[in-house]
Amino acid sequence: MQKNTHLSRRRIIMTEANQTDKTLNLYPIDYPFETLSARIRSNPPKLKLDPDFQRKYKWDKEGWERASRFIESCLMRIPLPACYFAEAADGTHLVIDGVQRLTTIEKFFNDEFALEGMTAYKELEGKKFSQLGNYCAELEATTIRCIILRKENPPNLVQEIFSRLNQGAVKLSDQEIRNAIYPGPLNNLLHTLSKIEEIEKFGNTLKDSREGEEIVLRFFALQDDLEGYEGRLTKFLDSYMRNNSQLSDEEVKKLKNKFNKTLKMCCDIFENTVFTDTTKNRPKQSIVYYDLLMHSFANLSQNMVNGKESRIRDAFKSLCKNAAFQRTLSGGIQNKASILKRRELWQKKLNKIVEG
Repeated sequence: MQKNTHLSRRRIIMTEANQTDKTLNLYPIDYPFETLSARIRSNPPKLKLDPDFQRKYKWDKEGWERASRFIESCLMRIPLPACYFAEAADGTHLVIDGVQRLTTIEKFFNDEFALEGMTAYKELEGKKFSQLGNYCAELEATTIRCIILRKENPPNLVQEIFSRLNQGAVKLSDQEIRNAIYPGPLNNLLHTLSKIEEIEKFGNTLKDSREGEEIVLRFFALQDDLEGYEGRLTKFLDSYMRNNSQLSDEEVKKLKNKFNKTLKMCCDIFENTVFTDTTKNRPKQSIVYYDLLMHSFANLSQNMVNGKESRIRDAFKSLCKNAAFQRTLSGGIQNKASILKRRELWQKKLNKIVEG
């Protein structure tokens, strides 16, 4: 994706959907590979390449040819795309664009792979970094332009930059972007809870792009009466992450316990049909039913549902057949009116059982 940069003024001018100009506070610097490697290896690291921060390293999936082509391009002195770093509060730099290139450099400097598929430098085929002779110093001295986004930037602007920069390659999911922009206790909690078996296997599909973490995030963000929700779920989840990224240990503990308790209650009641419409010939788990059931059981005690599991299952089956409920599943299923209507219809049925 083409970047519109004005480095002479050390700014990037961005136009958002509302056509309002936004200005990022940044500065450029040309780092030699040797310096970047040293910053990555320092203890604590001054440049963070933690794979939990970004998407995992992808250039080794089918051998090392792609990584080798990058190294060969460096030797050929082909101009390299700039890397983008976000400055953290402690002065360290977090990579928001360029993690694949920088990880390749670090892995090659560590002799973790040998060059393959070389075309211009065929004499280097099969060699590791330590075997390159004079080319070692040449690679160490190779520079790459790095754009540093200062810590004073509003998080939403950094998030917008992160999203735009990554659209040119493999598009990042919304949750991958949140993971990068809002590190902290809440993000760590989402990662932990996403490893629960019921979340990992949700929908019987393999999870990628931090889908499980977003499923957990939905539970926390959609707990209230949706004040401030304007029908754009992505923005609503962004806002929740931004406003709650730095939770206290006690707050994290409460959220964790609430999620675990609610998920267990849903699974105990609905067993192997949890989060599905059993009126269908081939019932599949749906995020709509997950949102609805997790919300409705979040504030119930175990005593309120004990012995009533069968009646609750029957009530939910009846709900799924309800014409008014089915209408909320067509069109904009995530608009505020549809979500609140589903809650209203289900809560009436559930309350009759748990309060009866």
